[in-house]
Amino acid sequence: MQVLVFGRPSCQVCKQAIEKVGYFLNKWDYAKQVPINYFDMDTVDGLAEGAFHEVSDIPTVVLQYKKQELDRWVKRPPLSKELKPHLDKAFKGEAGPDEEE
Repeated sequence: MQVLVFGRPSCQVCKQAIEKVGYFLNKWDYAKQVPINYFDMDTVDGLAEGAFHEVSDIPTVVLQYKKQELDRWVKRPPLSKELKPHLDKAFKGEAGPDEEE
């Protein structure tokens, strides 16, 4: 499982999205199992990754499990009640397909 955050360094909401997701992961003891990957949409690599994931607005937060998108939040960070059920389900072995991360 991983969290992908697409944003720009000048975007305060993007920074808040990273901080909020990181806070939740630490609070729920998932920080070691769930990396947060940030993609700067002001760079060629960030734009390429954003295009691959069909990102059209920032911030966009994508939760992936075994290379498949579980959920996405556009123009805002996820709420704890939106994010936690996905994490709990995944780590209890109830979520997603049988493909490797």
